[in-house]
Amino acid sequence: MNRHSTQRTKLWAILSVVCVGASGVLAAEGDGRATYPAGFAPGTRVVLLADAPTVGEGLKSGMGGTILCCDTDDCTGSLLVSWDLWTAGKGEEGHCATSLVGQYPPGSAAWVDPQAVLLGRPFDKIGILRQSQAGCLFLETEEAELFNLAVGPEFLEQWPVVLPGNRVRVRGLLNASQPAPNVKRACPQHDGDVYHPILTDAGWTGESCCDPFVCGFLYGDRVVLVGESNPNGAVDLPRGASGTIICCNARADNSVLVSWDLWANGGSDDDYTMCNERLAGLFPPGSTCWVPVQDLAKCIQTHCGTVQQLSICSTGQCQDILGVGLFVKNEGLYYLPDLVPQIPTQTGDFLVSGLYAPYAALPDGLVVTSTVGPQKALAAVILHSILLSCPQTGCCKPAYAQGDRVRLLVDEPGGAEGLFADAGGTVICCNANDPCTPILVSWDLWTNGHDDDDVCTCCKPIPWYRDKSAWWMACKEIEPIKKPDLYDAGESYRGFTPPSVTAGMAGQGLAITGLIANRGGSQSDVFFVEIYASLDDEITAEDYFIGLVGMDIEAGGISDLSWAGEFPTDIPAGSYHIGWLIDPDNFVREARENNNTAVIEAGKLLVTGP
Repeated sequence: MNRHSTQRTKLWAILSVVCVGASGVLAAEGDGRATYPAGFAPGTRVVLLADAPTVGEGLKSGMGGTILCCDTDDCTGSLLVSWDLWTAGKGEEGHCATSLVGQYPPGSAAWVDPQAVLLGRPFDKIGILRQSQAGCLFLETEEAELFNLAVGPEFLEQWPVVLPGNRVRVRGLLNASQPAPNVKRACPQHDGDVYHPILTDAGWTGESCCDPFVCGFLYGDRVVLVGESNPNGAVDLPRGASGTIICCNARADNSVLVSWDLWANGGSDDDYTMCNERLAGLFPPGSTCWVPVQDLAKCIQTHCGTVQQLSICSTGQCQDILGVGLFVKNEGLYYLPDLVPQIPTQTGDFLVSGLYAPYAALPDGLVVTSTVGPQKALAAVILHSILLSCPQTGCCKPAYAQGDRVRLLVDEPGGAEGLFADAGGTVICCNANDPCTPILVSWDLWTNGHDDDDVCTCCKPIPWYRDKSAWWMACKEIEPIKKPDLYDAGESYRGFTPPSVTAGMAGQGLAITGLIANRGGSQSDVFFVEIYASLDDEITAEDYFIGLVGMDIEAGGISDLSWAGEFPTDIPAGSYHIGWLIDPDNFVREARENNNTAVIEAGKLLVTGP
């Protein structure tokens, strides 16, 4: 093991994969929820799905890059993409309608129109495998989405173990662009086509090292070929091609079996039998070949740090500026060889999105940085780096922390069915890489959401929250709540029995139910709920008093309103609305005092004459 191996083993625990997701650029203060109907956003990874039409000289299907900006605000037009390891671009940034995500390798950018060129976005979902009578394979997700798996009959011939009805994980490249009306399809697109799918049993985790000596790669990692084209005699496999790790063979020069995106010149599909222990998934036939680990890199994102200019010194002699580095506290100094040093050095906090090359050689000698302080050892090489400004802590201004209580300010944000203004929720985490909706909130008593917390960047561990209660929110769609805020949870929890009683008769029982909640950010302390019978639907303290219930509700908590007793004999015959006043004595200093009245709408209590 060389002097860098131990450092690299530790690095894997702190580098996070970002081949999916959006950029580290935040929406400007005051912006609402930005929408990207085509699924593209600055910072998103994309992969070419076809050779034609040509995007740039040497760019072929299976090669990927990162969106730098768009020529429309919602990214429905053309995209400026920094293509991995490509150097024939011209950097035409003048057409950008959105801000550039940050400094990127010079000569790597070219415009592409998704309406003319098929582009895929990384896809990774779990669902049930379905097969139509025509033989088409689909993934039906837990969110009721249906995706067509773009495979031919040879896929099922190679993998007869693929059975409809199985619960599977599918990784691949999603294209949701609408096909031209005159295009005849054998299989319907539904919510999108998944190109080059890799199928794995949904219960298989596989989160372990593929290369056991350095632990630079995991089973199923998305990787890029950073060595020379056509490794090990492969045909038409260019440098910059992207793929998925299927397995490793530590006995054969630590080689890795990779399924290369949209490539069909591979070796024997049975080569996986030489793997150490397991498969990352079932792959499209003809797409694999063995590649030395040193020829691979994977997409990563660092934590925030400071940009440094690097020089190498030995025997008292220092070279000119070697290049750019990023120093991250408690992690080390990342060497970014593809970025050009800027004078003066950029100030502020940045993170890097790029290609982590765990087997790349590090420069020898003492590393001297442009800042005063202890000298730092190089920890890793990140190729094709893109500098992104670090977001504010908590992703918004003001910042939100995990566990903060918030109020919703808009109805059904981003299509959240049944989630309306004034709802209360708890902050689960934030995604600093999402410029539009960075805050994940678990909403009280709401069940039409999702559990999509896998892109959280702050903070972990993720706390428990109810299934289907969470939704990603824009900063301007919520506000913090510090004080208690008591309210009635709604009609679906209200009721009374029996439906009728007799006026003036002693000993008649009545039971009333409801649900009281505290959407606020602190405990309420003791308060009372007073229950009344009213001839109209406006409940006041002048109505007929029935009884009261004492409560004390924690922040974000709920409490059953349950009263059972004798119906008062002084209430005359009539038809009455039943309702209640929450904290009518104002014992609790609330964030809002205008939501403390409730009335049962489903029916009236009939009080008959004696």
